[in-house]
Amino acid sequence: MTNDPERDTIKALTQLLQRENAAIRKGDLVQIDTEMSRKAKLGAALDAASDAIADKLSADPTDDSLVTQITALRAEIEANETLLASMTQATGSLVAELARIRDRHGLRGIYSATGTQRAGEPIAVQRFDRSV
Repeated sequence: MTNDPERDTIKALTQLLQRENAAIRKGDLVQIDTEMSRKAKLGAALDAASDAIADKLSADPTDDSLVTQITALRAEIEANETLLASMTQATGSLVAELARIRDRHGLRGIYSATGTQRAGEPIAVQRFDRSV
């Protein structure tokens, strides 16, 4: 910890996002869940410090190490957003596939939404050419 709480917050959030991104790549959902509240607290602290950070960035001369820290944080945020979007899409696809399988093999394959029996076989019977 330094005497600069804004830098400490940026560094802590960057490190947390690096850990979370690694956990997403490994599929470790437990770690993602445990980091959620800390991520929210750090995000709120960074939001509260935005004016102080803006003042430091507008100072002359510009603090290049702060710019470097912010650039690294931005890269981790973008990677995190991409990984979470991919994870959300994959989860949605999985849910849709499970629903499709359940409908095909469950009672929805036999009965319609109104409760009447569907015409024909719920699962098509395969026909084999036995003349060969």
